[in-house]
Amino acid sequence: MIYVFNKFKNKDGKFKEQLAEDAIGLLCLYEAAQWSTHGEDILDEALAFSRSHLEGLTYESSPHMSIRIKNALKHAYPRGISRIETRQFISYYEKEDLHNQTLLEFAKIDFNLLQMMHREELGQVFRWYKNLELDLKLPYARNRTVESYLWAVGAYFEPRYSQARIYLAIVVILLTLVDDTYDAYGTIEELEPFTNALITWNPSGMEGLPESMKYLHQVVLDFYGKLEDEMEREGRSGCGFFAKQSMIVTAKAYLQEAKWLSQDYVATFKEYKENGVYSSSYLALLSGSFLGMVDEGTLDVFEWLSTFPPLLVNSALIGRLCGDIASCEFEHKRKHVGTSIDCYMNQYGISWEKAEEEVKIMALDSWKDFNQEMMKRDHSFPYPVVMRFLNLSRVVEVFYKDTDVFTYPELMKHHVVSLFLNKLSI
Repeated sequence: MIYVFNKFKNKDGKFKEQLAEDAIGLLCLYEAAQWSTHGEDILDEALAFSRSHLEGLTYESSPHMSIRIKNALKHAYPRGISRIETRQFISYYEKEDLHNQTLLEFAKIDFNLLQMMHREELGQVFRWYKNLELDLKLPYARNRTVESYLWAVGAYFEPRYSQARIYLAIVVILLTLVDDTYDAYGTIEELEPFTNALITWNPSGMEGLPESMKYLHQVVLDFYGKLEDEMEREGRSGCGFFAKQSMIVTAKAYLQEAKWLSQDYVATFKEYKENGVYSSSYLALLSGSFLGMVDEGTLDVFEWLSTFPPLLVNSALIGRLCGDIASCEFEHKRKHVGTSIDCYMNQYGISWEKAEEEVKIMALDSWKDFNQEMMKRDHSFPYPVVMRFLNLSRVVEVFYKDTDVFTYPELMKHHVVSLFLNKLSI
């Protein structure tokens, strides 16, 4: 199939320069090339060619086309959050001379109706957070309620997955609090009994720990306990158990990183990468959110997920590596376990810049591995289940491509405002 791109080449084997005169065509070529897999060199060439010429066209095109090109260069549609892409395209399409006014009005009505649903869901997540007094009980808590809900919207843009969005938003909040506890606020002497209490799923052995850690432990147990009860009522016995196990697996990975930090040990790149599949939190994110997929989130899906299939491993590596690239500079401002870049630099005795370059290449390779898995026709489970892996990877791409916007949420303010606050005028 990739050989269809040969018709865009000249006799010298290079892409025809006249293609650069068609901005829409170049955008299509650029976005198609995002789906490349290993060995598809022609798509790598197409990506480099289209990107180079699109960068030039940003200064030559009409204002609205220029904005569309800049948005695509920042986050190509195949790797963007669907609701953000939808909002941006409506603004672009409205300025097209030949737009269909009826279609445009229906798109705006649809967007505004779904925005109302999102506001209600976001309100539920806010109330959950506020009722638990997490800002008061956990002085170190980062309130990332809106950002966590945006994660959920990125993973589940379809209106029917309201419950899945709410569950996932809360799981992201909990993982943020637990990760920060391991990452920056708990000592190794505190984190070991804290982890044991999560493994046994009871508070025994936590008597001497700070009240904040005891409270967080109870919040986690209460949330997953209620989910497990809900699954029983829905006739999905066993699904809640796997969701709890996913949190335990993640906590163990967090503890491993905390041990490395306490021992001033820089892991080998292989050690870091293997643990990173678990510390990426993808298992917990997917398990928690699948509980909200009433029809598709069956017990066999959870059993399959617990085996860490290639789709999960590849998407987790995308998350781990992209997160490290975006946050490494910030992490170096405080004592922090070595990131993938640090581990690679230490193991191979190269500069930080060279190590960062290599890790970026690995992240791109993980995308190619992931694309290959996505294109298989023999997926064992329904397409809506498979799509969550892609959508979560898209969220990571948007949140961590250049900067860690989860740490610096002000960088996402314009998206939050356009998606959840400002209605589209009709």
